[in-house]
Amino acid sequence: MSIDTGFLRCDGSLLLRLELQMPEKKQWSDDDDDSKYDSDEEEAYPAVLKEGSGGGSSIGSDFLSLLADPGPTTDLTITATAAVAGGVTGAGKEGGSKKRKADTASSNGGSTGASSSRFPVHRAILAARCPYFATHFASGLGDSNTRELHMPDTDPDALAALLRFVYGGELRVASREQASRCLALADRLLLPKAAGLLRAHLLATLSPATVMADLTWAAGLAEGQGQAELLTGLVDYAAEQEADIAEEQVEQLAAAQPALMAKLFTARVQAAKRCRVWKAC
Repeated sequence: MSIDTGFLRCDGSLLLRLELQMPEKKQWSDDDDDSKYDSDEEEAYPAVLKEGSGGGSSIGSDFLSLLADPGPTTDLTITATAAVAGGVTGAGKEGGSKKRKADTASSNGGSTGASSSRFPVHRAILAARCPYFATHFASGLGDSNTRELHMPDTDPDALAALLRFVYGGELRVASREQASRCLALADRLLLPKAAGLLRAHLLATLSPATVMADLTWAAGLAEGQGQAELLTGLVDYAAEQEADIAEEQVEQLAAAQPALMAKLFTARVQAAKRCRVWKAC
């Protein structure tokens, strides 16, 4: 087995091909309403991503109940604030429908504003489960020992989902857009398990219509092994689905991320080699 076959990557990982027989879906024509394409995604959400393969623990359930109704036990309130456009939160179309106990205030005076949510939480749980908060609480900074912690440039819906993971080991995302924002925040909060779940979810729900935009977005994430794995998965998928990707999107990626185009070209060559091998079998 060599790299020339297209199955072996430069980092030593081996690419396997699995053939699965799936139920046929209706093929939509160009004349169909675009809203029909949204139905498949709507059926897939909300998605629940859980830590570990087993069932949820009773302790996790108890902690989630405590997050939902902290009562007098809370000793810290986090205020997350994110800039919004047009008076709409960064969570997009699902942001307004989500119900939670956090208080939300929005500034809608112009085309831009700020969405702010408050989350009553518990220092001990955050310190035990999240390295970011543990480090902050022990830092001795001005707000490290106060009852109010302000987190600017933090999407409230993404933080709500990640707090649920910190408390109970599960993530609930209402769309791929929210999953993307959760991934960016999970990297910032030093939550590798949550980031791993979100990366796997995003790679499992790719589509030719959005993969070029996904590549541009992923290139802007914090550099590291996680970003490299995500980019590799996106590039490989784009190479396999080349025929279904609009030429205009490829041109936009080439203008914005020329380095990614080089990776995409290499992946296309590898995909072509694999195709020749499969046809010869």
